[in-house]
Amino acid sequence: MNIGEWLDPHFLEEPIQWLDEDILQIFGMEPEYIQFLLVFAFMGALMWVVKPVVEWLMLRNWLLFLSGGASVLIALVFLQMVDRYAMSGTTSTLPEYYWFICLSAISGYGLALAGWLTVKQAYLRFAKRKRRKAA
Repeated sequence: MNIGEWLDPHFLEEPIQWLDEDILQIFGMEPEYIQFLLVFAFMGALMWVVKPVVEWLMLRNWLLFLSGGASVLIALVFLQMVDRYAMSGTTSTLPEYYWFICLSAISGYGLALAGWLTVKQAYLRFAKRKRRKAA
């Protein structure tokens, strides 16, 4: 079974060309930052799409862990597809820092989400404690 039968990967040509260093130098941007932001946004979009599906399928206790795991797996499969599509012969036309930046963005999103949830939980506990003291 070939993934090319299900999905035409030619739509990836234009986004890969966005990471051309000559074009980015015109605007004064580094390709590493653009790639990081794209993968970070991709992880956010996946969590937004996958979370309701996992919510529907599983108990609430495992929701965040399973939706995060499913999002990471989908992101890795998609990024692997991009990497395979960018192959010319046995070498990749993507920059050598491609996987480092992608994995950094995925883990950075996980850290940002964990930090946000920790701050939110701490704020809710603090607000609840403050209401008890006021009453």
